[in-house]
Amino acid sequence: MAAVAVLATGVGLFYNGYGPMAMKDRGAPQLSPREAKGQLDETLRTAIGAITPPVAYFGSGYVVDRDPEHADGEPALLSQVMLSARLRTKVAPAKLSVLLDQLTQLWGDRCQREDSTVGYEAKHYVELNCPGRGAAGFNLLAVNTPSDLYFDVSISTQVTPVCYQPEKDYGTSPVGPRLTGHEGAPDVDDPYWSH
Repeated sequence: MAAVAVLATGVGLFYNGYGPMAMKDRGAPQLSPREAKGQLDETLRTAIGAITPPVAYFGSGYVVDRDPEHADGEPALLSQVMLSARLRTKVAPAKLSVLLDQLTQLWGDRCQREDSTVGYEAKHYVELNCPGRGAAGFNLLAVNTPSDLYFDVSISTQVTPVCYQPEKDYGTSPVGPRLTGHEGAPDVDDPYWSH
């Protein structure tokens, strides 16, 4: 009976991050979920607040991407956490550079911009990657095709490594309910951004 209790305790410890490989995760430099949430919230709020005139957006939600399990099958204790939002405001191609300039001014000259066109639809991708608040990184992704009158713009912030906690433990986002993935195309015509 004692052997069964010891075995059960050992298995429980192994699958809760106290096995030999997961113990290495515990010693790695990492943010707590509370620290990660604070940096993500501040980065997203700051980015949305820096866009002038203000834009409308679809809400956002936290996404937790847990590191792969260790070679011995132990669950990883580290993760990457991301928070994102999507602009509802239609952004005309002529105004995309203004939006990019505003965010580059906000985050500084360490921002990197990439432009690419891919696929048979000739989709045009514009990406801006910048350092955010604390350890958080900031990303803007704008996409359109030659037949589109507007860019579809998403913004996100991510931080890693974070001590793993499930998404539900992060609570609500500072900028609205979680994106469902079924939001339509940008639908707000703005006198400045859309023309």
